[in-house]
Amino acid sequence: IAVIVLTIVLLRVYIKIKPFHIPATLPGPKRYPFIGYLWHPLRYWSQWPTETCRLAKKYKRTWGGPLPNFGSLPGAYFYIHEERNMKHILQNPTDNYVKGNMFRKVLGELLGGGIFAADGESWRVQRKVMSHMFSRNLLRHSAAVTKSKLMRIARSFR
Repeated sequence: IAVIVLTIVLLRVYIKIKPFHIPATLPGPKRYPFIGYLWHPLRYWSQWPTETCRLAKKYKRTWGGPLPNFGSLPGAYFYIHEERNMKHILQNPTDNYVKGNMFRKVLGELLGGGIFAADGESWRVQRKVMSHMFSRNLLRHSAAVTKSKLMRIARSFR
């Protein structure tokens, strides 16, 4: 009877936390049963920004994979690399791309109540207010300044 109870408990836990089904055609790090590609970010955690850039260069398109659905892990991650995908996300109804309460709970202190943590109508209002700040020239200039500052910070760690 103990084996049956344990099996039922483990099955219920798995159903609760199982990774989302992500088509195998989406490139990404090696996937494992039950944990998806969780092993990859854990393995490269100390250099994760560098690793995501390496993978973006390797796949040359949007990539990602499944993760367990517990804590702050949402069941899947996607790294948007293609301009058309980014346009789709930014121009289509935001209800398709909800961040949710767990996202705000984990990153709320860092992101505050601004556009990066907002969903739904709040996001639309904030996007409208901020839309004037996102001209192509301003974004190019901001990207160049950000890269310059990040390179200076990176050099200080060497």
